[in-house]
Amino acid sequence: RLTEQKTGWSATDIAERVTHRVTTHGKDGAIIESPGEDPIHVGVAKVARLADPTGVGDAFRAGFLAGLSVGLPHRRCAEMGSVLAAHVIETVGTQEYELSKRTFLARLADAYGEDSATEIAPHLKCPRP
Repeated sequence: RLTEQKTGWSATDIAERVTHRVTTHGKDGAIIESPGEDPIHVGVAKVARLADPTGVGDAFRAGFLAGLSVGLPHRRCAEMGSVLAAHVIETVGTQEYELSKRTFLARLADAYGEDSATEIAPHLKCPRP
């Protein structure tokens, strides 16, 4: 909706100008739309506690773009973004969190199943195991 407000374009105008559109809906997850394909809905990862929403959108985008940069399917990219966003919202401060590869993969498996974690694992480059 923000893109529509800032540009004055309609949803149809945007769809004609982009190849893929990712729309986040807060607690209702994200929807990925691509021409000629059914929309993909990815729900949010489980959150243990709400501490601070600062940086949550940035975290989702970072996870999504990281997945995209290594060629993962859009569903997996959104799952990565959702898990990172869930971790960030549980922490007070913008970058005060630590996240190990093990914890990230466990949260992926818990939220989206073992197949998600298995497909994403080889692409993760984390300084902490």
